[in-house]
Amino acid sequence: MTDGSRIRYEPHERPPHLLAAAMGGQIVLMILTGIMITPLVITRAAGLDAATGSWLVFAALVAAGISTWLQVSRLGIVGSGYVLFVGSNVAFVSVCVSAIQSGGPPLMATLACVSALTTFAFTAWLPALRRILTPAVGGTVLMLMALSVAPVVWGMLKRVPPAFAGSPTVPLVVAATIVAIVLISLFASGMLRLWAPLIGIGFGSMLSAPLGLLDVSGVLAAPWVGLPAGTWPGIALDFPPAFWGLLPAFVLITLVGGIETFADAVSVQRTSHRAPGPIDFRAVQGAINADGVGSFVAGALGTVPNTVYSSSVGVVELTGVAARRVGWWGGFFLILLAFSPKVSAIVAAIPGPVAGAFILVILVLLFGHGIRLVNEDGLGFEVGLAVCLGFWVGFGFQEGKLFNEQLPGWAQLFLSNGTTAGGLTAILLMAVLSFRQRSRDRLSVPLATPSVGDVRTLVQGVARRLGWDRPAEDKLVLAAEEAMLFLMEHQDPARSAGRQSQLHVRVRQVGGEVELEYVCAPAGANAETAMAALAAVGEADVASGLSLRLLRGMAREVKHLQYHGTDYLLVRVDSAA
Repeated sequence: MTDGSRIRYEPHERPPHLLAAAMGGQIVLMILTGIMITPLVITRAAGLDAATGSWLVFAALVAAGISTWLQVSRLGIVGSGYVLFVGSNVAFVSVCVSAIQSGGPPLMATLACVSALTTFAFTAWLPALRRILTPAVGGTVLMLMALSVAPVVWGMLKRVPPAFAGSPTVPLVVAATIVAIVLISLFASGMLRLWAPLIGIGFGSMLSAPLGLLDVSGVLAAPWVGLPAGTWPGIALDFPPAFWGLLPAFVLITLVGGIETFADAVSVQRTSHRAPGPIDFRAVQGAINADGVGSFVAGALGTVPNTVYSSSVGVVELTGVAARRVGWWGGFFLILLAFSPKVSAIVAAIPGPVAGAFILVILVLLFGHGIRLVNEDGLGFEVGLAVCLGFWVGFGFQEGKLFNEQLPGWAQLFLSNGTTAGGLTAILLMAVLSFRQRSRDRLSVPLATPSVGDVRTLVQGVARRLGWDRPAEDKLVLAAEEAMLFLMEHQDPARSAGRQSQLHVRVRQVGGEVELEYVCAPAGANAETAMAALAAVGEADVASGLSLRLLRGMAREVKHLQYHGTDYLLVRVDSAA
């Protein structure tokens, strides 16, 4: 967590426009190549002409600018209210190439639009799915995505003019680009490390120039201001078989992008405030929904879906400037650059081996990020089985080694993508695991004083079944009652849509502890925030917040997760007297 003293401007504060514009421009320069190079890689791998490629790049920049504006906004359930920059998602390279080869850019656009809408279902069910769509599942899909994009990269590394076929110049340029990026990433610190990909591309391109691999004629001929050479490719509404075969892969990658955005939205909240506080999961849902709307905009414009770039979180942490004004300026610059064919020509001039080396490093980082996600909550036997089986099933189907030819035609199309096959396998196993571990001690009662006795009876039964002694049982009962009293005291009828009277209680054993889970309509206060306020007051006024003081003393851990429409209050109690 960032030291709060380093935060110069919180999200709601307004730094001078010159400072905000400078910060926004700096972040744009860092992510610009990644935004533009992804549609160019798809263009080259799918065999599209240069004019169509220019439109994909133009649309990607416009969509990135609009999506960044959506992120810094809070429009109902859309937007995080934090500085989160958005750009093209390299994870879609393989499936976008397959879509273009099967039905052209219109099919890719349709798939991007339809899959983007699934983010709203994801965020609506986010609390319920948090035990199934776990970081481990997201990490598995990320690793499979890296494998599926790898063949595209191998092709790019060798995509050179005929005169350079088999020349040792090509591997030299590839190695130089990778080494530059890796050395800067390993030995640089602070802001310089964030510039490593751009510096590596620049170094590789400069090395390519005297060797004859760099052609700048297009850059010299391109105007500084203008429209792209290509035109909008349109959207396919006939939904051919290829659409249904590729849709699961698009949806899975979209959901994994949502899991990554979840992590970024949590991180940016931790780094954007001077005083630490609980995570606002409504802002997290807003960030994922903004991703969905942004990807829908990208698809409607005919380009690749986008996602939040984690580097923007790193810049906030390094500079201490978290003001939303930075995002507004950054989005403006992205849209402005879309109308500069000169900028597009510069990126298009990057030699294939250099671009391939850049994407290769990104894939390595994606694969590594997948490994970290898999290990985020610990990798026990059961989760490890789901992850590893999902990974190898996906790899086997993608390589055509798991009896693909014996499956019906629709199943071959559906499962030939390793991301789809492996991701669904991991999700299915995690669902089975979640069902097996679900709480058998549960209760639904009105959120009112007479229900306290029912909750007390439920909790006492759990404690006695676990063999807890009387002091431990009393502690668990007291924690359960005080948590329920807090929710009753802070009912918010204006935000609960008439559901404030219903409370769902689930009790389950977690190791040697008992976890109480209360699910209800939105409360008007956050228990974690209220506890932090009591800690700041100290013991000067013990009578104030007595219920929360008791809860804090009885519970080992209290978490209050507030989502749109639903609150989750989690209380963990151990058996120590």
